[in-house]
Amino acid sequence: MLVTEESNRRNQWHASIFAALALIIIILLALKWPGAILALPLAWGVYHLFRRRTLRRMEVVAEPFPEGWEDILQRNVAFYQALDEAGRERFRNLVKIFIDEVPVTGIRTDVDDLTHVLVAASATIPIFGFEDWEYSGLGEILIYPSAFNEDYQTDGTVSRNTLGMIGVNHLSGVMILSKPDLISGFQNHKDKRNVGIHEFAHLVDKADGSVDGLPNTVAGDVASPWIGWVAEELKRDPRAREEIDDYAYTNEAEYFAVLSEYFFEAPDQLQRRHPEVYAMMRKMYHQDTRSFLSAVKPRVRKVGRNSPCPCGNGKKYKHCCALRTRRGMKKRA
Repeated sequence: MLVTEESNRRNQWHASIFAALALIIIILLALKWPGAILALPLAWGVYHLFRRRTLRRMEVVAEPFPEGWEDILQRNVAFYQALDEAGRERFRNLVKIFIDEVPVTGIRTDVDDLTHVLVAASATIPIFGFEDWEYSGLGEILIYPSAFNEDYQTDGTVSRNTLGMIGVNHLSGVMILSKPDLISGFQNHKDKRNVGIHEFAHLVDKADGSVDGLPNTVAGDVASPWIGWVAEELKRDPRAREEIDDYAYTNEAEYFAVLSEYFFEAPDQLQRRHPEVYAMMRKMYHQDTRSFLSAVKPRVRKVGRNSPCPCGNGKKYKHCCALRTRRGMKKRA
């Protein structure tokens, strides 16, 4: 998403080529139909069309990072805290571009700065190690006031609860996240649970067109061992791996997404318990999270029953999310 000098030059070159082609076509048409010469400004329009996103991103990066957003990252995102200043600058720029380009819409709930920045942080963390990445096909993110079911209902009477999902069929290009669970995912950065990272890991997986637990970022020397490892793991009784969330054993895609949470939330534990898995995920994400995240001290924010609910709806915790969300008991898509 970030514009480098090289990518900017490449974009200028491509824009110039297509503008020149448009100009040549207009001139050729004008030789037969003189009135076609009036279409000459279209060549400039073609150039601008191809340059528009790159120029917009350069403008966005040049804008100052809001102090409120910086405070949210400092207080909530351990990954950001662990970066050096150069890394933080890159993280901030990725956040700015994501917020500028991807609409985040609240469904019966407000989307405040906390929600918006944590969504952007969730999107940035999995792709931070990639030099050039685009979440192609992601058109909108919907924020729900609580967990929901397969019919997207949140009335508390549903029997199946989901904290997040990437849309299919008529909702293709849409991601849905439960607001309180998005927030709670950043309150304890060592618990291996972060629904935002989980769902964006699915989009990393989906970059090759299918959500199958084998993203196209997997190098050739990793693909075969990873496929073999996951195949053997899915044969296990989930209770045999107490450190891995049971939901990982749903299928290959969920195993990859759950292990991604593990990789970004507790890399020291993953490397200690399963060094071969950590080594494979390090190559998949082009990040060595253990090398810098392990130095961040665990931070658990306790929410009292009478404390304001972290979802931000103004109710007390005991009257809101305490009644509706029990993370370990809910389905995670």
